[in-house]
Amino acid sequence: MEISQESTVRADASPRDVKGPRLREEFRVRGRTGADGALLLWPADALDLVNQAADEGVPIVRITCVAQSGSSAGAARDATDHRVDFTREVSEGHGCWEAAEAFIARRGELGLLFDVTLGDDPLEIV
Repeated sequence: MEISQESTVRADASPRDVKGPRLREEFRVRGRTGADGALLLWPADALDLVNQAADEGVPIVRITCVAQSGSSAGAARDATDHRVDFTREVSEGHGCWEAAEAFIARRGELGLLFDVTLGDDPLEIV
């Protein structure tokens, strides 16, 4: 049997372009899938994802917290307290990893699941 030496990566794709989706797939087994198909992670796993994204240079674009099914975790707090959008910072070239880690850590004891949205292109780590 002959094995092909050709890559399955598209000719126009850069290895940099696949880091975000690869990280999400790597963490899929550690999380749950939300009704909208979102990957929902427990706090420790969400922190691990943020740390690995930092290692790879993949920016954190947004984080949304979701209460577990049947849970009223954080129900007393406004829903905007459980959502953060780093789009502007990422467009300015920031990875937002420390801010994302702090956001998750502050809510780690609330019993929430985290939907971490990664950027498409890794930033250059300087």
